[in-house]
Amino acid sequence: MKIFERRRRWAALILLPVLLAVPLVIACGETVTETVIQTVVVEKEVVVEREGETVVQTVVVEKEVEVEVEVVQTVVVEKEVQVAGETVVQTVVVEREVVVEKEVQTAGETVVQTVVVEREVEVEVPVVQTVIVEVEAMAPSGELVTGNPQGTMIIAEGSVGVPVGYPEQCVPGCGNQKFRMGAYETLLWLDSSANAVPRIATAWTVADDQTWVDFDIRRGVQFHDGYGEMTAEDVAWSFNNANPATNPDSRHDQAGDFRAIAKEFEVIDPSKVRMHVNQWAVGGLRRTLSPYWQSMGIHSKKVFEEFGPQGMVDVFVGTGPFVFETWSSDDRAVLNAQSAHWRSVPEMARVEILAVPEAAVRKTMLETGQAHAANISLKDIPSLVEQGFEAQEVRSSMAGLYFGGNYWQETHFVEGTPLDRPGYDTSLPWVGEYGNDASMDSATKVRTALATSIDREGINAAILDGLGTVNYLTNLSVNSDTWAQNADAHGWAYDFNRESAKQMMQEAGWGDGFEVTVWTGVGTNQEIVEAIAAEWLATHNISVSLDLSPYSEHRPNLVNLSFNQIQFRNCGDSFTALSVDLPKSNESVSHKIGGTICAGSIMPRWDEIFDEMSQELDRRRRVELAIEHYDYSREVSVSVGVVEQPNFNTFDPAKIQRWPIPPQMCIGGCGWFNLEEVDWVP
Repeated sequence: MKIFERRRRWAALILLPVLLAVPLVIACGETVTETVIQTVVVEKEVVVEREGETVVQTVVVEKEVEVEVEVVQTVVVEKEVQVAGETVVQTVVVEREVVVEKEVQTAGETVVQTVVVEREVEVEVPVVQTVIVEVEAMAPSGELVTGNPQGTMIIAEGSVGVPVGYPEQCVPGCGNQKFRMGAYETLLWLDSSANAVPRIATAWTVADDQTWVDFDIRRGVQFHDGYGEMTAEDVAWSFNNANPATNPDSRHDQAGDFRAIAKEFEVIDPSKVRMHVNQWAVGGLRRTLSPYWQSMGIHSKKVFEEFGPQGMVDVFVGTGPFVFETWSSDDRAVLNAQSAHWRSVPEMARVEILAVPEAAVRKTMLETGQAHAANISLKDIPSLVEQGFEAQEVRSSMAGLYFGGNYWQETHFVEGTPLDRPGYDTSLPWVGEYGNDASMDSATKVRTALATSIDREGINAAILDGLGTVNYLTNLSVNSDTWAQNADAHGWAYDFNRESAKQMMQEAGWGDGFEVTVWTGVGTNQEIVEAIAAEWLATHNISVSLDLSPYSEHRPNLVNLSFNQIQFRNCGDSFTALSVDLPKSNESVSHKIGGTICAGSIMPRWDEIFDEMSQELDRRRRVELAIEHYDYSREVSVSVGVVEQPNFNTFDPAKIQRWPIPPQMCIGGCGWFNLEEVDWVP
C-alpha cells in the first residue's frame, strides 16, 4: 500500500543493542623491557549500540611512564559495554610491547598515550565513564543563532494538553507537552537513531558504583521573558520539585519515574548538577531525561520565587525556541518563534495548535487548508494520501486490556514498606487472591476466557481498515523477531474460540455473567471496546459499561491503587521502538509507586523481573528475562493485547516539506514535536 511504501522512515532504526568488540589500531613503533599499567585517553566518538547511545568514552588504567616513541597497539573490548553514561567493566587486551607518551594523529584521531608493556596484559577495569558528545550545529556559548521566521503553521489535534506551569502540579497532559511543543528543553535529546545526545546537559559522568551521575550544564542558555541564564540551580529545583522523593506533594505525570531513578538533584556549582541515584536501571537516563520515553523540561526557579506555587501554575517560562503566547486546554496553544536562540530558530513565526475533538472535522480542516497538519483517524489516512497529503509514521504501539485490581504485591519491592491497596477486591471475578490457589485459578480462567473472546482479525479489518495488526502481549509486537522465534513454542497467542471461552468461564464459576466497567478514550479505542463488549455480551452475558472520562480524572485512581475495573489503552512498554532487552514493567511495579501504576495491578513476579533486568549488564540475560516476563504475562493474562496501531503525522507537503522526528514513544504528542526543525514554506 502506498502509505507504507513511502513513510516507514525509521522502522529499521528500532534500537536492538548488541554485543560489540571495539578494536582501536594505531601506528607502528618500538618496544622496551619495563612493565607498567597502561593509560589510554582516546577522544573519539565510539558508536556502541549497547543502549543505543553514541559516546566519547574515557578509559583510565592506573600508572604512567614518561617515554616518547611511536606504537602499534590493539585494544579489544571483550565484554558487553553499557552506554548511556553508565558504569562499564571492560577487558582490555594489549597485544604488543609498546612505550608511548605523545600525541599521535591517526585517521583524524588524536590519541594521548603513556604505555610501557613487556608482555600481554589482561585487566578488568571499573571505569568512570564520561559522555561528551557534541552532535548539534549550534552557536558557541553566549552567542545566538539568528533567523527570520515567517508565516503561521496551524495544527488540528484532538486536544492540546493541560496547561500547568508549576512542575509539582504538572498532571498528565502537561509535562511532555511543554518540551514537545518547543517551549521548554530537556537535559538530553535524541539523534536520528534514538541515541541519547546532549541538549541542556553537555556531558554526563557516572560514578563507578552507580550512586550518582554528574551533568555538565550548558552555559549561556537564557530563559524567556528576561528571567536570566539557566543554571544548575534551575535544573536541580525543577526535578526536586517534581520528584515525590524530595517533594511528597508532587503530582507530576512522571513522579513515579523520577522517584525510581533519583533520590535528589544536588547543585555542585553553577554549571554542574549531581543526580543521586535511587535505583540504577539499564537505559534509565535516556528513558527519564530525554524525549525517548517521558521527561520534563527545565523550569526557572526565579519564576517560582516571584510567583509562588499558585501563581506559577499560569506562568510558562522555558528556554526553547518557541515562547507560549496562550495555552487553554479546551481551545488552543499558541506559540511564537524566537528570532534568536542558542541552538535553533524555527522557520515559521507562529504556531497555532487547535483542540478539535471530532476526527471528521480535523480531516475536513486539512482538506480545505484550514490546517496544515492534523491528527487523523487511521481509517482516513489512505484517502488523504491519495489526495496528495503526506502521512509520516511516527510510532507504532500496542493497545490492549488491563485487568485492574490484581494488587498482589504487598510491600514495596525495594524499600519493604507496606502498600496501601484500596482497590484490591478479590470478590471481583477477574481479581485473584494471591496465595489462594482456587481464587487465583478462577480469576485466571475469567481473564483468559475474556482474552479468548476477542475477534482481533475482525477488529483490525472492520475498525482499522486492515492498517493495524493483531496483538496478544501488550509489550511485544507480532512483527518482531522475538515473537517469530518464540510465540508458537511458548503459546503466547490467544485463539478466538467462543466454545473454549464459554467452558473456561463455566469452570471459573461465572457462567451466568457479570457486570464490568471498561475505561478507554474516545474515538478509535471506543469503537474497539464497543466491539469487544458486544462479543462478551453475546458469549458470556457480560454487561460492559464504558468509562470515557478524561485521563486526568482517571489517573489518580491508578496512582493511589484504587482502580479495580478494566482499561483498554496503551500502557508502559507497549511501543515497538522499545527493544526487547530493556526492562519490562508496564509502569506497573512497586518501584514506580508515587506515579501512575498503568495496568492497575502490581504483581510480585513482574517486580522481580523488572528489578533484575534493570541491574543486569548482560544483554543476553536481559533477553532471557524478557521471555520470562512474556511467559508470565500470558500465563496470568492480566495484560492482554488486542491490536497494534501505527500513528501518523499527516500534513500538506506544499507547506511542510520535511518534518524530522527521531524514533521514540511520542508520549505527549508527536503532532507538535520538533517543530523548530520543520522545513516550512510560508
